[in-house]
Amino acid sequence: MIAKVTKGRRASGALRYDFGPGHREEHKDARIVAGSVPGTPQQVARIIDRHTKRRPDVARPIWRCSLSLPDEDGVLPDDRWAQIAEQYVGRMWGADVPWVAVRHGDDHIHLTVSRVRWSGQLASDSHDYARSRPIVRALEREHGLTDAEARSDRVAPQVSGPERAAAQRRGSDQPEREQLRDLVRAARDASAGGGRLAFEAALTEAGVSYRASVAKTGRMSGYSFTLPGWTDRKGGQVWAAASKVSRDLRWAQLGSVLGTPDPRTQWRLPAQQRPEAEAATTTQAGPPSRRDVSAAAARSRSVTVPPTTRAPGPPGGTVPGAAPYRPGQQPGQHRGRGR
Repeated sequence: MIAKVTKGRRASGALRYDFGPGHREEHKDARIVAGSVPGTPQQVARIIDRHTKRRPDVARPIWRCSLSLPDEDGVLPDDRWAQIAEQYVGRMWGADVPWVAVRHGDDHIHLTVSRVRWSGQLASDSHDYARSRPIVRALEREHGLTDAEARSDRVAPQVSGPERAAAQRRGSDQPEREQLRDLVRAARDASAGGGRLAFEAALTEAGVSYRASVAKTGRMSGYSFTLPGWTDRKGGQVWAAASKVSRDLRWAQLGSVLGTPDPRTQWRLPAQQRPEAEAATTTQAGPPSRRDVSAAAARSRSVTVPPTTRAPGPPGGTVPGAAPYRPGQQPGQHRGRGR
């Protein structure tokens, strides 16, 4: 069971959504299955909102939570959902809060809870996410439901309902991101240690299109993937960044698995980072290049010869140990202080 928490200002808006058509006309046969406030949906909303006005200092007094089940748990009857809702709210907030549970689908319910207790005191929502998790796990065990936390893939981002529905409209039983997850992981495992060329060849063979993000400096930052036929409503191709397919496909992880750098981009790397730089230091040096000669000449011009004791020579003459000649300097002329 998955608990998704949000917070709001008024119960009226929350219940209008619960009893409305939904974002995709998915709300069917909406009804109240449990709660501590009697009446019709409109009456329940007015009672809760009137009560929360006792605490005008609270910006968001309405606490909302959807409890949803995976397909493996099937469709529960209303009385079973009512029992789950009462146990969840009681353990999360206690008995002294106005609340209502609405069901408008087979696999989930919506809870609307006022943090302003019937006594007028405010129920703290501090660490509510952390407090909710063990309650949900306990209810799963008590009601024989699937452990959603163990079932979910925390490395791979979950596919949303709208994305799953869009894939079905395109005639695909499995959403494209889930297909990419399997195909790209298989290509990664098959090309481990072979570098980018081997990985990209494996992607092409699997029918996966890819785009590599490489900076001008040659630094690789990651991939984006797509599949044939994966388009949006306007017909544009949909691309998914590797991190949105699965976090273990980000370049920080993927690059360490692939290993060998791609020779197509080695020339863009700084010289000291290229594979041949290390090898060059261990091989016998050949004839100096023009670049090496220029560098050596520059170093020689920067050398300062220490002064030596010598007899004065003739003006303009050459004396061993004399200061080096500088361009533009007249014979016998020396630079120094006091000249």
